[in-house]
Amino acid sequence: MFLKVNNLSKIYNSVNVIENITFSQKKGEIISIIGSSGTGKTTVLNCLSGLAEVSSGTIFLNSTRIDNISANLRNISYVFQESPLFPHMNVLENILFNLNIYEKKDLDNLIKKTSIDLILEKYPHELSGGENQRVAVVRSLIRKPDLLLLDEPFSNLDTPNKNILKEIILNIIKKNQITTIMVNHDVKESLEISDRIIVLNNCKIEAFDKPDSIYKFPKNLKIAKLFGEVTSFKLNNKVTYIRPENINIVNHSKYKIKVKNSYYVGGKYKIIGSYLKNNITFYHKSNISKGEVLFFNFNNDDILPIK
Repeated sequence: MFLKVNNLSKIYNSVNVIENITFSQKKGEIISIIGSSGTGKTTVLNCLSGLAEVSSGTIFLNSTRIDNISANLRNISYVFQESPLFPHMNVLENILFNLNIYEKKDLDNLIKKTSIDLILEKYPHELSGGENQRVAVVRSLIRKPDLLLLDEPFSNLDTPNKNILKEIILNIIKKNQITTIMVNHDVKESLEISDRIIVLNNCKIEAFDKPDSIYKFPKNLKIAKLFGEVTSFKLNNKVTYIRPENINIVNHSKYKIKVKNSYYVGGKYKIIGSYLKNNITFYHKSNISKGEVLFFNFNNDDILPIK
């Protein structure tokens, strides 16, 4: 394995911030870490980078143990939510700061791909949020890191800039097989871009799996709801959980639902109906009037395996 983390723990003021974090990662793999605030997501990145000293556990990167060496000796690049640039240096000077050896063709390629060629002489105060993050990405990638850490790098950007920067970064990462760990508060985005996802809860890893597996086979109801809407109803005297998109409206079945509300959510309608005193949510391409009675069905394979 390219990255191997064993029983990593960090204690602040006698309180466990992360506890016994263990996982491994292949070269070029993208792993997202998600979880509610205070679960230790950023602390994991800080321990990996060397910004925080580990309390116990080991970290091996490319077969070399790194938890016992200083941050500047680890070939790791870190892009923060608001990556600081030196205010007295222009963009190009910021990118090349403290970098003695680099390939000019690689730099030119990164500058072209991130479209920052027209702002190389500008200073940080002259940049937009999206431009600042592009510069931070180029500054990180030109150093050819063994591991790239991203701490919510898109959260302060508007949707157009976010989508552009996300596509740029992912293309570069995948093309160059850069091993990447990203902390992300956007769960849907994590499903879209990750090879695997770590879910942190109570300072520990609660789930670690591929996006489709973690979505279709959640370990518990909390994780299921973390990754999307869940609707439920009683089936054979047992509560059954299913994703709203897997509820199908049919001409006739043994399941009858009475519509209570309908909301337009862009390209489709979110319908809430009543079935055996339970509220069921599903989606439909057309608006459905309140009080209308419909029949629905579902595939047993789509029932979430939650007890």
